[in-house]
Amino acid sequence: MVAAAAVLALLLFAQQAAAQTFSFQNGSSYVDETKIMHVLGEVRNDSGSAMGGVIMTASFYDKDGVLLAEYRNAPRLRVINPGESAPFDMRYIDPPSVSRVANYTLSAEGQAADEKPVGIKILSSQSRLDVLGVYFINVDARNDGPQAATNPAVVATLYDKNGNVVAIGEAVAESGGRVTDMSPGQDAGFSIVVAERLQTYKAVKYSLVADSDQYLSDVMTFKAAGLGANAQPSNGTSGCLIATAAFESELAPQVQQLRVFRDGLALKTMAGSSFMQVFNAWYYSFSPAVADYEREAPWLKSTVQVALYPLLGILDLSTAVYGVLGFSNEVAIVGAGLTASSLIGLVYFAPVSAALIATRKGRQVGRAKYALIVAWTASLAAIAVGEMAASAEALMFGTALLVLSAISTVVLAVARAVRL
Repeated sequence: MVAAAAVLALLLFAQQAAAQTFSFQNGSSYVDETKIMHVLGEVRNDSGSAMGGVIMTASFYDKDGVLLAEYRNAPRLRVINPGESAPFDMRYIDPPSVSRVANYTLSAEGQAADEKPVGIKILSSQSRLDVLGVYFINVDARNDGPQAATNPAVVATLYDKNGNVVAIGEAVAESGGRVTDMSPGQDAGFSIVVAERLQTYKAVKYSLVADSDQYLSDVMTFKAAGLGANAQPSNGTSGCLIATAAFESELAPQVQQLRVFRDGLALKTMAGSSFMQVFNAWYYSFSPAVADYEREAPWLKSTVQVALYPLLGILDLSTAVYGVLGFSNEVAIVGAGLTASSLIGLVYFAPVSAALIATRKGRQVGRAKYALIVAWTASLAAIAVGEMAASAEALMFGTALLVLSAISTVVLAVARAVRL
């Protein structure tokens, strides 16, 4: 009996010691466009010695606490020195059941290893976020150690305004198109590509750390070139309420795509931000009630899902237009807005034209073109004045009228075509 109690005590002590070896910080999670769930963060070595061969376990549970799956992976550094952290990306890779994930737990274990010295120096870094959401980071580093640095790589960790990890990228050293080691005193370039477009626009800063079989570098932190650096704090009404209710999660890729267009493109510009103020005032006047009803009405949830898929395609095309006009963000957002508005009018409002020609009012469709000419002229003039004078009021009026004009023009064109 005493022996059994002693064994139990030793097991509990071992579990507590293992729990105290590692801690987790700066965590976040999201579901990507392929319905893979990512759990991101940093694992910290809280022990007094370096730890190598670290393996992390992520356990995923449904709302009833039933274990759905466990996945294992290693953090991005080969050795974690005492008191240091390594970024990680744990993934739930069963798309059909990802919507059932309600929570998860993390654990890690490793073996004592020799502490890895700082022998690589990061010399410079340049980054950019392209219009499609791909984040590029070019790094120059030098081996200051007395030995060759074999299998060198640089790991980039992107953080949002709250300090949470939103994306991770990694690249090996290359020379002449081939992976290369770094001799003592040798410089090497690293080209990191982070393609998680649902996440990259959130980046406010990023850190870099070089890792090789022999050496680490100090962690260097840089301001992000992305849109997140200009992100405004949430005012509590920034959610895509109806879409979130339809797809049952803010992490759903469809909801994330809507946010990418809004936060990653529209809110980047004066014209887009001004329009979003008008849109939000209208949208949030009814969306909370619709979303609440939607959660209790499966038929409405399914209807909204079907209705949103054309919109997602429209936003993809509008994003491409934004990229073509990328020489000026303000021109680009107007072009993207016109594209989106016209296609929304064609897909969602064009059926109204059939109703128009079935009534007496349909016979007067030709007269509407004069009102549209006035509306187009007034909207473009208001946008021009707003841009030159940095007037939010003029831009709100102009962008809202421009959207309505584009939708009305498409509806009128369809109505006239049907009459012919």
